[in-house]
Amino acid sequence: MNVLISAKNLTKKYGEAPSETVALENVSVEIKNGEFTAIIGPSGSGKSTLMHILGCLDKPTEGEYFFRGREVSKLSDNSLAEIRNKQIGFVFQFFNLLPRTSVLKNTELPLIYAGVNKEERYSKALKILSSLGLSGRINSTPGQLSGGEQQRVAIARALVNNPSVIFADEPTGNVDTKTTKEIMKIFQSLNKHGNTIIVITHDLEVASYASRIITIRDGRVESDKKITRRK
Repeated sequence: MNVLISAKNLTKKYGEAPSETVALENVSVEIKNGEFTAIIGPSGSGKSTLMHILGCLDKPTEGEYFFRGREVSKLSDNSLAEIRNKQIGFVFQFFNLLPRTSVLKNTELPLIYAGVNKEERYSKALKILSSLGLSGRINSTPGQLSGGEQQRVAIARALVNNPSVIFADEPTGNVDTKTTKEIMKIFQSLNKHGNTIIVITHDLEVASYASRIITIRDGRVESDKKITRRK
């Protein structure tokens, strides 16, 4: 597996002295194509800050970040937005679906931003939704779906542009235990088919579905280890 993400000595600071806050301090991490990694830590540990930098949603104060061999830590906001749209898929705790928009249209959104024509958008979105068991719900709105179904739509939207990596930020934080297992098994299946998955969570049980766990505490990497993942 070749290296997808390489972060070297990342530091992120907010504010100015004497009230400066250090969210990350000298964090270095490397993630290869095809890995399923969980980044775990308590609230305030810096794990979400790390995800925002690795997901090109924010820039480090110090350090270097390479995505697919390209240094992105110094890119313009427009260039970062292009990478997010074409190379990265996001799944969030609260789904972030447009409430008055159909499942199909929600899934098509990244393709619309990428300028894909209507016929191709429909075909790609329908294929992804069908693979996640949602072909009968394409005309429903998010409010007509269960929490698990909404998260599957969010996963479909993240996948539709065939990104290099999917970041899932507390993807099970708003669903019950049964649905948590279903969602994490979806991520395992996607990873089995070659997708690179990075899950950010505070829950060790959720992290156990990954094959590698990076633990963040007080803005630093506390541990980084391979595990025998839950089946």
